[in-house]
Amino acid sequence: MKPRTTIRDVASKAGVSVGTVSRVVNGHPSVTEAKKRIVLQVIAELGFQPDAAAQSLRRGTNRTLGVIIPDLRNPFFAELMQRIELRAKESGYSVLFASSDEQADSEAELIANLARRKVEGVVVVPSNRAETIANPDGVRLVIVDRRIAGHPFVGADHRAGARMAAKYLVSLGHRRIACISGPENSFVARERLAGFMDVMAARFTEIGLDPTSCVISAPFDYEGGRQAAETLLAEEGLKPTAVFACSDQQAIGVLRAAFDRRLAIPDQLSVVGFDGILISDLVAPRLTTAAQPLALIANCATDLLIGGKQLDGAASHIFPCAMVLRETCAPLL
Repeated sequence: MKPRTTIRDVASKAGVSVGTVSRVVNGHPSVTEAKKRIVLQVIAELGFQPDAAAQSLRRGTNRTLGVIIPDLRNPFFAELMQRIELRAKESGYSVLFASSDEQADSEAELIANLARRKVEGVVVVPSNRAETIANPDGVRLVIVDRRIAGHPFVGADHRAGARMAAKYLVSLGHRRIACISGPENSFVARERLAGFMDVMAARFTEIGLDPTSCVISAPFDYEGGRQAAETLLAEEGLKPTAVFACSDQQAIGVLRAAFDRRLAIPDQLSVVGFDGILISDLVAPRLTTAAQPLALIANCATDLLIGGKQLDGAASHIFPCAMVLRETCAPLL
């Protein structure tokens, strides 16, 4: 068996010190371009592979990030993980994923486990029950989607996105617009409901509607949306002509409930979702939605951890949503 090429072999053939080879391998800026080219050429010729374990020991980390999400079944979080992994790979990092299953205790344990693995940082989408998050051993944390005081936050402007969705339905002439909100203990659900009410509260008063009769809370998933829509559509006197669902999954559940009642979308009922997940463009009819800028959110959170800079616990990186107009909305006739 051919003996493994060592860093000393590279240094000898390149005519430089072992330290110079090490600095080239680790991207240290102190090496001149001329020496760097020579060392890299020799590395290629000899097929030298740096010892990743040794590099990790020297740095105290292993070029790995952690990502903790609350629900693996939620397509939004699955797409977020994929985007983070793509961004991390561009910088030579790997990613470890875990789900807290919406349990704050599990979340804390997962962060501690990742810290013991010497990850360079953790992206956390907190559970709805989480009020605080500790970072053991000073591990770098970036919070995404749901705010936690004392940690840098990256996410969409949920309230403005919901306002945009409500204003769009109003512009189509709709007045009886229902909202399927999310769980009451959810930060993003509260923000999206607040955005909806920013637009609709005064309009409900004008037409003599009790706002509470136009809003129903439900889980963010498909079945939650379907059941909520069944309740809303059963109220003959208050039956909405449009529904704003606070997640795309809920909105797809609304489409199913409308289909079961033989209601034509969008002629008899307009529907808007929120998130912009991939499946929203695959259902029939294709879903109009207030889309979160998922790539921007994932890239920002990943870059904050990889950048190596001191994290500001009070920093917020908030990105605007965008209306994606498809086939589930029409003017009120």
